Amino acid sequence: MKPIAGGALGLAMTLMQGCAAMKPGDFAAGRPLFDPTNFFTGRTSSFGVMENRSGRPKQVVRTETTGRWEGDTLRLEQDLWLGESKPQHRSWRIRKLDAHRYEGTANDIVGTVRGEAYGNAFHWSFTLALSPGNPLANVRMSQWMYLQPDGKTMVNHSTITKFSIVVAQVTEQFRKH
Repeated sequence: MKPIAGGALGLAMTLMQGCAAMKPGDFAAGRPLFDPTNFFTGRTSSFGVMENRSGRPKQVVRTETTGRWEGDTLRLEQDLWLGESKPQHRSWRIRKLDAHRYEGTANDIVGTVRGEAYGNAFHWSFTLALSPGNPLANVRMSQWMYLQPDGKTMVNHSTITKFSIVVAQVTEQFRKH
């Protein structure tokens, strides 16, 4: 292989690796270990910002969540405020399947959500029904959660897409009480 062609191939491979999607396993060495069912047991609250697709702040986001166990299922009751609007209510049911895998359902989520936790990170993606019964109003959400060193603070970054185009992003800090 000629040196120039080999260099171009190496550069192309390096660029392609940089475009590879993050995976929860990439965070396996992160500490403290994040178990979302433990974190959300009891009361948590969050405060953050929603940005439009160009990165401009759109509105403040706030949540109040209470989690309690019913057998092997964590039941979360969450109130979400977007700006000055009335709260939206989401009821989650989350189960830990093994050391890394979780599944959940919620009243405004389409189907069953599956996620993975490794190290201090957790990730899942799901379809959110903005207007239940109208699939054209659905959006995709990808959430990455990172437990912070104090074990009581978690940063959540959500990317919201429609037809694979980013329409908004939310960054919020959760605090366990």
